[in-house]
Amino acid sequence: MDKKTNTRQDSRERILDVAEKLFSTSSFASVSVRTVTTEAGVNLSAVNYYFGSKQGLFQAVYVRRAKAMNRERLELLAEYAQAAETQGNPLPIRQIISALISPPIRWLYDEETGVYIRFLARAYLEEASDMANVLEEEVAVFDKFVPHIKDLYPDMSDEDIYWRIHFILGVMHHTINHIDRIGILSHGHCKARNWQDTRNRIVEFCELGFRGSGLDG
Repeated sequence: MDKKTNTRQDSRERILDVAEKLFSTSSFASVSVRTVTTEAGVNLSAVNYYFGSKQGLFQAVYVRRAKAMNRERLELLAEYAQAAETQGNPLPIRQIISALISPPIRWLYDEETGVYIRFLARAYLEEASDMANVLEEEVAVFDKFVPHIKDLYPDMSDEDIYWRIHFILGVMHHTINHIDRIGILSHGHCKARNWQDTRNRIVEFCELGFRGSGLDG
């Protein structure tokens, strides 16, 4: 790889880093291309050159880390599934939920990836960014969880399974968006001290939702 190619990749990554930070705290409409390029130290035309448009930049910020996060989800799912198969048991619902939410919650507590998680929480609300096609492609990862749930709950319809996944993601996104609210709500009695404790509490709550269906698991 020649020096010119390295320079282009460095510029592209700087733009993505800056855009991720800005979009994580401000709306799509309020962040200007000029602000991004100025802070990244590149020409104003660089966004169009690398991403085609402001929308393309926003979507690229989403995709860059989404693939890594979804890969972590599937690696956890495979790890749990292998352990359960070795023991001759179906994969417990608590581990299915844990594989689903652990990477985002862990990333939230990390200084670097936490910026992306805050961006992610806003991305789903940004209609102007035209995220529909990108989101449709990335949410395909959740299909990988469905067979494991079907093994555990053979009488549960696909419709009910996807609703439950939707509710789990809703709990996760609310927690991400309002991680500090638990301290206010509880008058200081509760604190989101670490990602493991936060993850475990979400898993416990969502597991009860599945068991509320009247099925064992």
